[in-house]
Amino acid sequence: MKRIIYYILSSYLLLTTGCSNWLDVKPSSQVEQEEMFSTEDGFKNSLTGVYINLKSSSLYGQTLTMELNEYLAQHWKTNASELSGYISAYDYENSLVQSMIDKVYTDFYNTIVNINNLLDFVDNGVLSEDMYNLIKGEALGLRAFCHLDLLRLYGPIPGKQTDKKILSYAREVSRQNMPVNTWAEYVAFLEQDLNEAEALLEKVEKKGIDDDYFTYRQNRMNYWAVMAVKARFYLWIQNKEKAAEYAAKVIAGAGEQFKLSQPQDFTNKDYIASSEHLFSIHVYDLEDITETFFYRSGGVEQTKSLITELFEGDVTDVRGDNKLWKQLKGSSTGDRYVLMKYKQSEALVDTREQIPLVRLYEMYLIAIECSNESSVYQPLINQLMTARSMSLDMSNAGVDQKNQFVSMEYHKEFYGEGQAFYQSKRRNDETIMWSNTPGSASVYVLPIPKSEIKYEE
Repeated sequence: MKRIIYYILSSYLLLTTGCSNWLDVKPSSQVEQEEMFSTEDGFKNSLTGVYINLKSSSLYGQTLTMELNEYLAQHWKTNASELSGYISAYDYENSLVQSMIDKVYTDFYNTIVNINNLLDFVDNGVLSEDMYNLIKGEALGLRAFCHLDLLRLYGPIPGKQTDKKILSYAREVSRQNMPVNTWAEYVAFLEQDLNEAEALLEKVEKKGIDDDYFTYRQNRMNYWAVMAVKARFYLWIQNKEKAAEYAAKVIAGAGEQFKLSQPQDFTNKDYIASSEHLFSIHVYDLEDITETFFYRSGGVEQTKSLITELFEGDVTDVRGDNKLWKQLKGSSTGDRYVLMKYKQSEALVDTREQIPLVRLYEMYLIAIECSNESSVYQPLINQLMTARSMSLDMSNAGVDQKNQFVSMEYHKEFYGEGQAFYQSKRRNDETIMWSNTPGSASVYVLPIPKSEIKYEE
């Protein structure tokens, strides 16, 4: 059978936010698009629109960071007869679950269409050399970032892929049916985008640009973020040597801008470890979102006993009981045990509205996982232990112990950020923590929307 995916090609869309003055721009013809990309501001507005799309609630503003992925990782208590229970049971045939999964898929590809539309015009000679390198580099990095998470959600379990077609790596705007790629084709295109983004952004990141658009780099697909995404990508495709190489580059080279958060930072209620953000999104109404999703009665919670189990009785860990996890007064249902990660101190004005997507901490975990030499991984473990004030005995850790440490750290560190489920899938874990459902392709591979697939002989 030949599988063809039909994509909804949205009109080019820039969303408005409460803190931005960008206008809605919906070019309906080639002439209008050429006019839009006839100025530098047109390119800037276009790229800003992509970032706005990424922080929508159906993508990283909620679904892929706090909600869907966290239910898949069994991180929240659920009700078996509600959406939360259906997701946690991996019931992808349920109409509510299907709707959420379909929305993620469609919004990803619509965002990619917008990126590709920009890239179609980026070589038209309008941009200065520095701005060209910046905008094209960020766009290519974002295209790779989106495609990687599509692969992590809807693609096969790494190591279990075949030569069958899996997903489209969309590289152009077209009203024709997009070709569906094999695993090998898909990851080759993804690597190509990352390589080009790295080369372009390296030219401008260190010397900088005297332009207001070159600000708040942690909220942009910057050079170090691209390098980190490459480490994540190589680990996903099981190239541990390259994953270790890029993780080490980020750890060694990003020190001037990014550093591991320390216990004092958590004491000061910088719960999202803002100094570690290699790439994060700014969500202006994050306080309202998290107040409803986490902190009001009816919000997500976990049992205290499971969190105690997760932290293995380590009472000094800054992420544990009465620190990042606290008992909040509930209503008729009693007290609730709640993750306080998004309750940043009001004094931290610049970080209170941030959702991290790629953090330096992950680079340490990748570097640790990808080495079996204690002389390499032990010092990195020690740094993480100090940074989170852990009291576990990890001195002279063997390979099995350090691998278990890494596995648990993805749960402890990235709780509420949507990363743990990916790790279970990447490792093809048969046992999923806190779940009675065995890990398998039926659990780890989210279904492509039925409306997007047509089978032909």
